[in-house]
Amino acid sequence: MKTEFIIRQSAILLPGETPDISQVAANLRRRLSPLQKVFFALAEQVKTIQPRSVVFASPTGEIAWANRLIEDFTESEAVSPHRFSTSVFNAAPGLWSIQTANTAPYTAVTAEDETISAGLLETLPGAWPALFVFATEAEGGFGSALVLDTPAPDETKSLIRVTIQPRADEASFEDWVAFLKGESNVWKGRFVTLERMTK
Repeated sequence: MKTEFIIRQSAILLPGETPDISQVAANLRRRLSPLQKVFFALAEQVKTIQPRSVVFASPTGEIAWANRLIEDFTESEAVSPHRFSTSVFNAAPGLWSIQTANTAPYTAVTAEDETISAGLLETLPGAWPALFVFATEAEGGFGSALVLDTPAPDETKSLIRVTIQPRADEASFEDWVAFLKGESNVWKGRFVTLERMTK
């Protein structure tokens, strides 16, 4: 299992910011759920590096989209084929792989408040560079996207060490953003701890 990596690229969408999906084809834009719009807005910012694996982590997945389908069916005994086709949890990375012609395998992970940790843990045994996207539709949608990669010998200054160390609680999204921006050298998630090396 990999224990060190570097972040090749990153993108952050803060609560209250509007997901920019202007680069997505118009026919696909119309079909995207609110969660999928967050995923695309983030993934589009780091797509210059082709990942060999993709991990999508979301605290609730497409539960809100599924609830809308149930409400539609309750009212009219019919559902939109477009909504139905994109209501599964792994629809976001699936649609993105089609849009970008990327054939890398993808995984969808959910673990409520521990979702970032669980998603990071899922990337460790996979093929790198790996695209890791954390996204939620809560508060209008927010999240982050990272391209994790194996460091070259001369990249020790940007090295991040991973320790698998279960804890009692998960750090907040604000703590996660602070770590990604370099404002903090340690991030302690529920399942993993990340430490930025300062050699």
